[in-house]
Amino acid sequence: MRSILAFILIAFLMWLGGYVWFINKLSNNMTNLEERSDAIVVLTGGKNRLDVAGKLLEEKMGDKLYVSGVDSKVTRTELIALLGTSQEMSDCCVEIGKQAVDTVGNALETLTWVGEHDIESIRVVTSLEHMPRAMVEFRRFMPDVKLIEHPVGSWRPENINYFNLSQEYSKYIISLLRSRISSEIYT
Repeated sequence: MRSILAFILIAFLMWLGGYVWFINKLSNNMTNLEERSDAIVVLTGGKNRLDVAGKLLEEKMGDKLYVSGVDSKVTRTELIALLGTSQEMSDCCVEIGKQAVDTVGNALETLTWVGEHDIESIRVVTSLEHMPRAMVEFRRFMPDVKLIEHPVGSWRPENINYFNLSQEYSKYIISLLRSRISSEIYT
């Protein structure tokens, strides 16, 4: 019985140490605003992501914008309004994916799109706390594509919901394990 309790305590302390590291990583995240990419990919689901992605496209930080994980009920017109891009920019440069329902789906949906458009670099736009997990999944499926992180939101401890953040950290650990296992299987 003691060995089980010791194992649980050690596992919890390891998780807690990693959680502190995760929070530190988020609080020190710097956005690269100098480097341009072939395309911008925004993952739906969080506040301000679409607006930020639209502004990046208008600022020519990428030639194309791919919106991954759009709900099937959302029309292109509704989405374009949320992006805030000009009609000309929307017509030429915005594409929408409606297949993804989670982060792995976003990575797979984007992988297909990247392959169809011969894209070598993408700027990934998602929320600050979601970025580490998104990067694990995108790197797992697109190891040869240059990825530039563009987190939405800034670290302000007084506005952070630590319970939700702990859930995101736990999902991040699962993504890391899945990535590690899949790389061992295929090598």
